[in-house]
Amino acid sequence: MDKEKLIRKILNGESISDSKELLDWVNQSKSNEKEYIRYKNVWALLQRGKEMSNDTIAEGFLNVKSNAIVFRKRNVFKIYSIIKYAAIILVALLSGYLFNTIQLKSEIVMNEIAVPKGNRTSVFLSDGTKVWLSNGTKLIYPEKFNGKIRNVELQGEGFFEVAHDTKHPFVVTIGNNRVKVLGTKFSVHAYPDDNEVRVDLITGKVQFDFKSDLNAKICDHYILKPSHRIVFNKTTRNISDSHLKDNFHNYWMNGIYEFEEESFASLAKKIERIYNVQIIFEDESLKNRRFTGTFKIDDNVYTLMEVFESASGKAFSYRQERDRIFIERTNKKNVKESS
Repeated sequence: MDKEKLIRKILNGESISDSKELLDWVNQSKSNEKEYIRYKNVWALLQRGKEMSNDTIAEGFLNVKSNAIVFRKRNVFKIYSIIKYAAIILVALLSGYLFNTIQLKSEIVMNEIAVPKGNRTSVFLSDGTKVWLSNGTKLIYPEKFNGKIRNVELQGEGFFEVAHDTKHPFVVTIGNNRVKVLGTKFSVHAYPDDNEVRVDLITGKVQFDFKSDLNAKICDHYILKPSHRIVFNKTTRNISDSHLKDNFHNYWMNGIYEFEEESFASLAKKIERIYNVQIIFEDESLKNRRFTGTFKIDDNVYTLMEVFESASGKAFSYRQERDRIFIERTNKKNVKESS
């Protein structure tokens, strides 16, 4: 019997009497018996965390519709810490190590907002910072900041208007990278499935922490100037720096997305998130076409596709099937792709 199967049986609540296979495995050796007891202890701790969390989750969880913005309030001491440390023990067991002591952190209430595709929202943090969140974005932040650093976690895209506080830097954690500020206006684009992290600075000063080598123990730092954009490539680990247009903040303030020589593939990904649709290219080469222009995020997506179709010189057409949009080439000859 392998360990994975053992773990599944234990986490499903099966005792020795419930499973002859499990009993045979436990009786094979003293080490198997000890390992079984350790796993059962972890399971008991996880169960305790579940029992304590029921009221807290019911009290702070709001999910009216499947496409609604989801808000969760989490009591870190009661829910998060117990499950977290149980998971640590479980990983330690699988790795051949066992932690002898567990120290639970003091109570911290964390809020989590998940914005589905096709939606946008904004939120005020306890320090007065305002955050605009784009479609398909998740923000995790404490109900009240304490300690020396104001730390939040972002997955997706957000615009931050940070309340100035020189004694308490504001840090946005985005995967393995961080953006550190004192008080400023900036945006972060960092979807987990994108190969790039983008930081746009309007005013103030920010520091971007990254690793030029994934195996490096110490982070490198890049200081971004106002009205500049940096793009960090997750694969090459390189950073590019460019100047922002004066009307950049139109997207966040007025819902206007501006693009210049942007690939159809990149635009399609943006449109998918804004309008909650799926775009399928039946001819991969069409992804390389580039467009320049603007659109409002409250425009009808199909009207928008007609504009792109016209701008391409009718090089492609589209068809709709529910929430899917198929892009197909209409003229296979004499169509020169721009690069």
